[in-house]
Amino acid sequence: MSDVFSSLATCGPETAQQIASVLHSRRQDPEQHRMLQRFLTALNVTGGPLLEIGCGSGGLLTDLCDRARAATVVGIDHSLDLLKTAARAQPAPGNLRLLAADAHRLPFAAETFQTVLMYTLLSHIPDIPSVLREAHRVGRQGGQLAILDGDYASADFSLGENDPLSACVAAWRAHYVLNTHVLRSLPRLLEAAGFQLTQSGAHIYTAAHSAYAYTIIDRGVDTMLDSGTIGKDLARSLKEEARRRAHDEDFVGSITYRFALARKRPTARNAPGA
Repeated sequence: MSDVFSSLATCGPETAQQIASVLHSRRQDPEQHRMLQRFLTALNVTGGPLLEIGCGSGGLLTDLCDRARAATVVGIDHSLDLLKTAARAQPAPGNLRLLAADAHRLPFAAETFQTVLMYTLLSHIPDIPSVLREAHRVGRQGGQLAILDGDYASADFSLGENDPLSACVAAWRAHYVLNTHVLRSLPRLLEAAGFQLTQSGAHIYTAAHSAYAYTIIDRGVDTMLDSGTIGKDLARSLKEEARRRAHDEDFVGSITYRFALARKRPTARNAPGA
């Protein structure tokens, strides 16, 4: 199956609205919010301009505009429908620009941005090296690249072997995630694109009583239902089981998120002493 996120530019408004709802649930999740704030705190985003590639419905842009009030913040996405949602969600700060663009071919001059961010983007990108090369091209010498993304191969909602919720997660992953293991190779990919890794690590997201976690199970169940793999009665029971576990056992699932901070290496032309 294809990744819904990677094809949003050609999907209809109904699909984009569903994804915007999922992204809103993720932003409202307390554990996701704490993880994102820790990530942003590790950055210096007071100076600009800043670029978020794949801004979606704008969940990160609010934080960026607030933290970098004197800097221009640019958010791009390939989905016009998600950008419209982002525009409606923002209090129209004067330092924000939204633009429809392809991450593989950024419409900016070289060395435009002091900071380039990618938040859960690379897991949905068909050609990761070309996107990293574009981020390198538009970043300033010594500027920073910041990446936070899910290591979705680690997603586990099971309580034991042959757990039925594992099938739900597998179906969700097949339909909504293009690159399940790519974050494990991120240091090598950054090096190849011309960046120097300065910091990396992982956050373990544990979901309990989480509306966002329920969307993972529900989307996996709906994928199986739409494909005819399961029927309506089983689909309803699987969704209810996730909620029963959260209520009775205070557990739904966990996902490892990986982050990386990197600097644009000086080229031979711009290197000190050149």
